[in-house]
Amino acid sequence: MSDCEEESACCGGPGYASPLSAMRSGARETLVYIPCIIPPSRRNVEPDYLVTVDVDPKSPTYCKVIHRLHMPNVADELHHSGWNACSSCHDDPSRSRNRLILPSVNSNRIYVVDTGTDQRKPQLDTSIEPWEMTEKCGMSAPHTTHCLGSGDIMISCMGDPKGDAKGGFVLIDGKSFTIKKKWERESIEFGYDFWYQPYHNVMISTEWGSPKAFRSGFNPDHVKQAIS
Repeated sequence: MSDCEEESACCGGPGYASPLSAMRSGARETLVYIPCIIPPSRRNVEPDYLVTVDVDPKSPTYCKVIHRLHMPNVADELHHSGWNACSSCHDDPSRSRNRLILPSVNSNRIYVVDTGTDQRKPQLDTSIEPWEMTEKCGMSAPHTTHCLGSGDIMISCMGDPKGDAKGGFVLIDGKSFTIKKKWERESIEFGYDFWYQPYHNVMISTEWGSPKAFRSGFNPDHVKQAIS
């Protein structure tokens, strides 16, 4: 066993100490979770849902959808999901990768799905409602989810409660799943995707557009306004 594998084994937390350790000792995934988004023509009457797909080659249901978890609300538009805990806190034995975080870029809602009780049939645990996003951090359009070494969850946001452009990041407690605060000191004009490298204390974020613009679909007039 390598030093990386020994470190991962002794720490007892989720994930691995390094990518090399994951490559050498990580087990193949047997299940995948996929958010399914209802198209605009039907999204006000049918909710988005999360499917569980069996990807175990030895299973009789290999490559088949074995479960569907429908959200309790419509017009959410589930987006870039992530885990409550990952390799960023692999050295914390009190943490477990057992919740899937589903931000909703259209409704400003964040779902927490329990994947630990029954991995093949995940169920909704709790949710952070739009009013909480407004009151606690003044943000909207949650986009991308990443778990942090601190045990918190960070989600990038793309706008303010009115749908105007306002990039920022929301910190969520990884155990109670409640909003703690905004992470950034100064908001940027736009928000979008992001990734961080804890070894180098660096984070890179990108920008896209205001919720008011992209929620209504492509409009050539928006381009004219930007040019003028």
